[in-house]
Amino acid sequence: MKTFYQLCTFLIFILFNSLILEKTYAKTTFKGGIITQSKSLKTVAPKTRNDLEFDLSSFDDNHLSKMINKLEAIRFERRIGYGVPLKRVKLHINKTRKEAVDNVISDLKQYQDDVNWPLWTEKAIPTSFMEQGLRAQKTFCEDGAFLNSLKGVWLEKLSSSNTPQFERLAIFWLNHFSVNFDMYKQKHAFFHHLKFIRQNANKSYLGFLKGILEDPAMITYLNNEKSYAQNPNENLAREFLELFSLGQGHYHENDIKNLARHISGNSINFVTEKFHKYHYKTSTKIYSAFGKKYKSDREFIEILKNHPSFGEFIAKKFYREYVELEEPSKEDLAYLVTYFKKSNFEIPEMLRAILYLKKFWEKKLSLIKSPLELFYGTARTLNYSGLDNNHISLIDNMEESGQRLFNPPNIAGWPYGKEWLGGQKLEKRINLLRENFKNIPTTVNILRNNTEENINDIKNSYNEILEKFFLDTSKNQMAIETILLGYIPKDFATRKWADFRVYFYNVKFLGKRWKGIEVQFGTDKNNTKQYKEMNRFTFYDGFSSPQIITNWKWNWFSDWRATRGLSSSFPSGPKMEKFYNQSKETQKLLYYLLLSMEHVLKKQKIFYNRLYENKDASLFLQERVKEVKKILNLDKNKVHTKLFSYPQNGYFTVEKGKHNLFNCGITRYGLNFFNIFQSNTFENFSGLNVINNSGIDIAELLIPDLNFNIEKDNYMELLTHEGYQLK
Repeated sequence: MKTFYQLCTFLIFILFNSLILEKTYAKTTFKGGIITQSKSLKTVAPKTRNDLEFDLSSFDDNHLSKMINKLEAIRFERRIGYGVPLKRVKLHINKTRKEAVDNVISDLKQYQDDVNWPLWTEKAIPTSFMEQGLRAQKTFCEDGAFLNSLKGVWLEKLSSSNTPQFERLAIFWLNHFSVNFDMYKQKHAFFHHLKFIRQNANKSYLGFLKGILEDPAMITYLNNEKSYAQNPNENLAREFLELFSLGQGHYHENDIKNLARHISGNSINFVTEKFHKYHYKTSTKIYSAFGKKYKSDREFIEILKNHPSFGEFIAKKFYREYVELEEPSKEDLAYLVTYFKKSNFEIPEMLRAILYLKKFWEKKLSLIKSPLELFYGTARTLNYSGLDNNHISLIDNMEESGQRLFNPPNIAGWPYGKEWLGGQKLEKRINLLRENFKNIPTTVNILRNNTEENINDIKNSYNEILEKFFLDTSKNQMAIETILLGYIPKDFATRKWADFRVYFYNVKFLGKRWKGIEVQFGTDKNNTKQYKEMNRFTFYDGFSSPQIITNWKWNWFSDWRATRGLSSSFPSGPKMEKFYNQSKETQKLLYYLLLSMEHVLKKQKIFYNRLYENKDASLFLQERVKEVKKILNLDKNKVHTKLFSYPQNGYFTVEKGKHNLFNCGITRYGLNFFNIFQSNTFENFSGLNVINNSGIDIAELLIPDLNFNIEKDNYMELLTHEGYQLK
């Protein structure tokens, strides 16, 4: 009886705790493959903010009627863009401050970005989905070189821009929505991130916020692809509120938790690296933020923009970027936030409000240039990049000074202000600047890049032969550019679940093309459970493009991959129902993918050593290929599968011309180390005499607010003071 009472007491305790926990944590269940949430966590309405309200009709704009002289035009241009090219300075002289500001904002609003992105951004198929296979095969795709090609394009546009106010905003937003490429090295996702930043830099802040929740690079950087409503990852939701929109202190933990569940299905297709929403990972319930309910992104953004503190965080950040490192006065902050709200949070209008401030025109030497601004601003001012006529030395010096353009140290972005000068950084900046610009010509010079690094032969030979390879493929043949093998268990013969991944890259079959497919082949014959499938295939959702599975009945959810999976006996076995539930096309596709593995078996000693050395796995695969051949009963006199190239085996090379080796580097797209950093902007440049004969000396351009009585020809001494970069 005592035991009975103890058991009852224990059950009551468990029931009581579950009721308490239900008030704190939302209960999640799976129904029909869709995650449903029992209820939203309670959130509270924020306090009103009368201190952020301002009567715009009372704004004192008398200072804006003042005429701009030469030195003020120089300082104005330095703050809104990069450097002070002569033609830009002359635009502002003898205009009123208001006229100059309105012209800058008008040009900004009309600007349409026309960056000429590298060819690979359009033509290349991503390789990151088979990264495990690339590493295992010691095949290198030069991710750093692809990144540098994006860097060269961005910096060339910055260098040549006639709308530098846009370029400055683009860098501002790139730092605000900060992603570190080296963390995940998904070059296509990162390209789309850069494109997203540039396409929105002069548009709506609200559009930026909505779009960043679907940005593949940000999703991957903050691990949201690992999220699902039953186990939400809070990184993206937390940084969205803390670093992207409201700032610390204006939200609660439940606001974060609810948002994390709401966006838990925001992920990517792992082959294309593009955004994909997995509805079965997302809760279907209504959530709340700041005491108000929402079900869609649009409703959430509407709640967010009506938050009493919304606009304060970004207004302070703009102020710190354009005016001074100190906090704005209460009056200026209220003016900025109110102006921003009245203009429906349009980014150019926020910049207009900043430039209308009296302090923008009065504060001098209150900002410190970043390394990017230091080196590229000076290069734009002098129209000279240094000893070479490309971007190499500028990038090297910028990065040595602490700013790696596409690799900020963390999600908060690069350092700012005095952090750029800490320790021995100031001395380094000055020395690097002097060294980079030590040979500025005094007379007009024209440099031409005579380096002829012709790689078209490499590009064309691979791509043209590959195109012919696919053109010569009949509808019922399967053609594959390359096949890679992932991890192969050494104890393949004794494992309960012995599987190895196979990556099929660029596949043509039945008149269709797949960019990539990942499938696992294996066996669970050593498993003692009654539900074992014996020989089988396994596929995870999101690891093909387009989708290969047509029926997800009886799928299971992988916590590890945060996506659903499906496995079936294959090519024959006791549990074939899930295979036979697929469309006839999918069945044939899977059969032929397995059949194509005969190419791997034939060349395993040369290109797939790990399979060759793993006799058990190799024998298993041989048996499965024989089995599928028997099932298909194909004509032995016909070629049914074709493989174009084999993976490089580290630095191992084969006899030239005997085999095609998989080319996934930049040479395939007409690029090499030198031409990704070429500059048409700095190829032709003017000497110092052109500047000094313009009526504006170099001392005024480099240090307009400091008078050291330095001779204008002593530009090295001027560059020393430019190294401090107070403006």
